[in-house]
Amino acid sequence: MVDVSAMREFTNVAYSLSKLAKECVMRITPKKMYFIISDDGSGTKKPFVWCELPADFYFNEYNVAGVNDEHNEIYLLLSTNMLSRSLSTIKNHAHSLKMKLTNRQTPCITLEIEQSSDEGTENRQCVHDIPVELIPVKYWSDYAEPQFNDFHVSIQMPSLKHIKNIVERMKHMSSSLIVSANKYGRLTLKIKTNMVAIAAHFPDLSVESFAVGQTILPDSDNENDVDELSNVVSAVIDIKKFLMFLYGMQLNNSKTICSIVQGKMVKLHLEQPGALSLQYFLTQLII
Repeated sequence: MVDVSAMREFTNVAYSLSKLAKECVMRITPKKMYFIISDDGSGTKKPFVWCELPADFYFNEYNVAGVNDEHNEIYLLLSTNMLSRSLSTIKNHAHSLKMKLTNRQTPCITLEIEQSSDEGTENRQCVHDIPVELIPVKYWSDYAEPQFNDFHVSIQMPSLKHIKNIVERMKHMSSSLIVSANKYGRLTLKIKTNMVAIAAHFPDLSVESFAVGQTILPDSDNENDVDELSNVVSAVIDIKKFLMFLYGMQLNNSKTICSIVQGKMVKLHLEQPGALSLQYFLTQLII
């Protein structure tokens, strides 16, 4: 990897992942690199973060030798914090980054970062060994991409930084967040307790798709209000997990789509076309 912008984006992705979990699975295939974070607390290893990076965007040279011809992939468990900290040295005038799987008494991902020296003469090489655990083929199915195609609404989100500032204030009053959207492009984030109800509305957003809405009987005689409220899809999620996404995903030149299954799930899909696709799954909170 020699492109400065590609190295910077790769470092940003690693930093974002470190904000979401302590460990992740790195899946290496001939064309893409994946980072997968599983929700171990659910009793299964069902992924709730699925990030994929096209190899040709980041790497000038990319060679993969998997387990065998039939399973030409590699699955590794590693520390997100160690990966992020190791890559942070790229900020110090790095010329190139080389990643390879090595055996340093224990399996490691070795990062070789070539940098300019302080004296400005010869370049210097900084080497980081990140211990990894090789995941056997029989467990690969635990890290399959989540498949959900029955979202009732998909809507483009406004600035994540703006949303973060609002939700940060809401978290002090409620542990749950109601996320709703309608076919007219209105996204609503709401908290509701015995003492207070607060909502933030974001109108005029781009609607990617709308399948069906929840029938609501609004307290209004205005036909326009009735029509708008009767086409709402919503789900209740953990406000802290929603904030984890907002804290980590401050990436440039990206758009985020919020998709909702009525009363079941919210999926946040952040994308940088040609460079990054990250899906974050939040299941309905049982209150």
